[in-house]
Amino acid sequence: MKKYIGCDLGGTNLRAAIVDVENGTVLHQMSIPTLAREGHASVMKRMAGLFLQIIEVTGMQKKDIGGIGIGVPGVLDLEKGETLFLPNLPGTWPHVPLRDTITEHTGLPTTLLNDVRSITHGEWRFGAGRGVDTVAVFAIGTGIGGGLVINGQLHLGIGGTGGELGHMTIDYNGPTCGCGNKGCLEAYASGPAIAAMGMKAVAQ
Repeated sequence: MKKYIGCDLGGTNLRAAIVDVENGTVLHQMSIPTLAREGHASVMKRMAGLFLQIIEVTGMQKKDIGGIGIGVPGVLDLEKGETLFLPNLPGTWPHVPLRDTITEHTGLPTTLLNDVRSITHGEWRFGAGRGVDTVAVFAIGTGIGGGLVINGQLHLGIGGTGGELGHMTIDYNGPTCGCGNKGCLEAYASGPAIAAMGMKAVAQ
């Protein structure tokens, strides 16, 4: 069975690992700073270099790798393989051809998926959700990301945006969320929202 490279495109770090997708075993992993302020072209070049480096370090060859999967923190055009809006990276990456650029630099087929949908699939296949048909994942940090597996299938919805659980409205009269809606779960239960409520309680 061929091994695959998985990558987390983070605002602070680029993390890559060679994984056996049969059992989820991580064979080797590496991390480098994203240096996102240098712009998307520079980040993609560094990312491709990281992939080639991890193959070399492990003593493998390109033919041993079945492909690359990148978890991306934002909205994607899955058909075109482009980033559309990455709110936590400078410049927000509108219409950046990430998939084709990485394929061109590495010679390996590349696939993109939202980072929390990637987490959801991983937990369902190999982690806390293994053996069940339906899973909901909440990733709580600066925002609240989400993902759904329904009846044994990762639910992507229109354009891969299915499962944005942080943007369920729980109070129509609630505070305005960063997405523009009012009373989203993210406006109450994200890291910054919890900190803000703590500060308010202390002040009172």
